[in-house]
Amino acid sequence: MSDFTPYPVSIEDMMRARDERVQVQNEMLAAAAAFPAPTALLSFGMNIPGAVKQTPLIRSGFLFGKERLTELLQREGHAILLPRELRRVSGDTWLCLVGAPPEAVKRLAVSLEDSEALARLFDIDVLDSKGHKLSREDFSLPPRRCLLCEEAAVVCARSRAHSVEALFSRCETLLREAFPRSASFFSALENQAALALLDEVYAAPKPGLVDRIDSGAHADMKFEDFILSTAAISPFLREMAVTAYQSCFPLPASPGAARETEAALFPKLREIGKRAEREMYAATGGVNTHKGAIFTLGLLTAGAGLLYAKNGKLSTEAILDEVQNLVGDTLLRELAELKAGEVGKAHGEAVLHRDGAGGVRSAAAKGFPVLRNVALPLLRQYEAEGQATEASALNVLLHLILHVGDTNVLYRGGKEALLTLRADCRNILSHGGAFTPQGTALLSELKETCKQRNVSPGGAADLLSAALFLHRIEKIFR
Repeated sequence: MSDFTPYPVSIEDMMRARDERVQVQNEMLAAAAAFPAPTALLSFGMNIPGAVKQTPLIRSGFLFGKERLTELLQREGHAILLPRELRRVSGDTWLCLVGAPPEAVKRLAVSLEDSEALARLFDIDVLDSKGHKLSREDFSLPPRRCLLCEEAAVVCARSRAHSVEALFSRCETLLREAFPRSASFFSALENQAALALLDEVYAAPKPGLVDRIDSGAHADMKFEDFILSTAAISPFLREMAVTAYQSCFPLPASPGAARETEAALFPKLREIGKRAEREMYAATGGVNTHKGAIFTLGLLTAGAGLLYAKNGKLSTEAILDEVQNLVGDTLLRELAELKAGEVGKAHGEAVLHRDGAGGVRSAAAKGFPVLRNVALPLLRQYEAEGQATEASALNVLLHLILHVGDTNVLYRGGKEALLTLRADCRNILSHGGAFTPQGTALLSELKETCKQRNVSPGGAADLLSAALFLHRIEKIFR
């Protein structure tokens, strides 16, 4: 039903989910005594036949139904009390107490269930204050119709008139028609990440960096290496998104299970990142083309996966918030430990001790503020102005160099090299940057100068890829 391998739930999984749901319902019914009568308990989920109960498509259907129910209740002036959502691989459930007569709530539920084809997948139960579940028969209302024929659903179910495969296929069709982007969510993330990496390396002329013109200040690299590397690491960026998405849907278990799953996510992402690095080196013959990009884009695709799992929508600012929540405390603690310890072999560790620059770890821990406050606003502005895509990317790169304590530049040339490079970038931007012939000529001169100085702002280049990725994503999922 989606572009990833879903988890097939077992009978035991479903029984545990039912037990959890009943327990929560009983807790909410007990809490209903604190509110003025009458009250009803509403329980909403998706009616999906077969063993697969959780995919981006099914999740989108659930969130849509939850939104429609909320709108209906609010339109009628019914108070929604103690709402609670259970995100589970065995299927989502939204429960709430409603400040209204149970009979009125049931009629609203039936009106939604019968409103359109997609609503046939909605499973809405309404219980009174004593825990009695109201049925359509209680109101002499017609039974729900089968997904595949006009017969009553209960009749087809009892006679097994249709196969599970046929019923599931019908569900899939309804969901794909309603939520086409959800059907290819992970593929979209992978493709847009790959295109962002290719846009970055293609853009020219860049100061000291590999581009389609030459290898800049990197004698060990060539343009083709980045093409091969992009193809090698893109599937792992997708895997990080899938892993993050699935972490939001545990099986019913102990109350602390969700927190334990969240704490285990970042280490899992790092292991995927290590595999991506190995594939990168294998594809390039040992050349480090995208190690920083694997870290940055990996976190962003994971953040997108987390966000989409939670609300079925994406915004760049919310993705950055997810990243900060996921890794902030861990990375800040690691930076403190590294700074207090001995100098390691990594270039970033050497710069941390010598110059105090935390590099990409510090940026990620803070939710990449330079993307939020500099790169993305510029990309939006340039697009609104109708500027060329490549020239826009080059100007954003110049601005990133001004705002980033690039550890690659610091490692190769120290603070003086970084300050000199920033002065050159300011001068180019003052002449219009890549948007003007004069600025472009100055940018070409700086490209040659950086080769002579052996300076390369690789950190800024990785952040440019990240900004291009987020900009692409927000246009697709807005």
